[in-house]
Amino acid sequence: MACEDEKNDAFIRGINRQDMHHWKVMYNRYFAALCSYAAGILRDDTEAVEDLVQDVFLSIWNNKRSFADADELVNYLYRACYNNSLIYIRNNRIRHTILANMEFSESLDESDEFYTLALQEELIRQLHFYVDQLPLEQRRIIRLRLKGHTWNEIAEIMHLSLNTVKTQKQRSYKFLGERLSKALFAAFCLLAGM
Repeated sequence: MACEDEKNDAFIRGINRQDMHHWKVMYNRYFAALCSYAAGILRDDTEAVEDLVQDVFLSIWNNKRSFADADELVNYLYRACYNNSLIYIRNNRIRHTILANMEFSESLDESDEFYTLALQEELIRQLHFYVDQLPLEQRRIIRLRLKGHTWNEIAEIMHLSLNTVKTQKQRSYKFLGERLSKALFAAFCLLAGM
């Protein structure tokens, strides 16, 4: 048992030092399992699976992330694959919505298209006007969310607990819901992934 613990400790130290031998061992040990895990989440889109998993390894390498033990490493790998998969699904959904809207707008004549663009710009202007009226912390949270960050990422960026972020989110949504028209608030919720 002590020998196994020593091997695990040496393995984690090698990962933390970015030792290529230990990184190859990590890749060989976890890549297939992580691909299988991500494929289960993505279901229909298996082409993106390997890229998502490789992105997880790259983010560890680029951020020089350190791990206390093998359990922390494994938890991080699976949690990062899960988060990357959800981000991929969300971005794909947004891309399909944008493409569908583009196809719809192509079928409009020029005057309808001009009216639609003017309406979209006005809605976005109103949204930003009311977001600017939020308290500073809530404003930062909503802006980060509109940029595509997950609630967990926002908590990390702002050095807040996830519960604090969610509480501030609820307060922000209540404030915005009271001030925005129903259509505009629905558009905001779609953009923020509510």
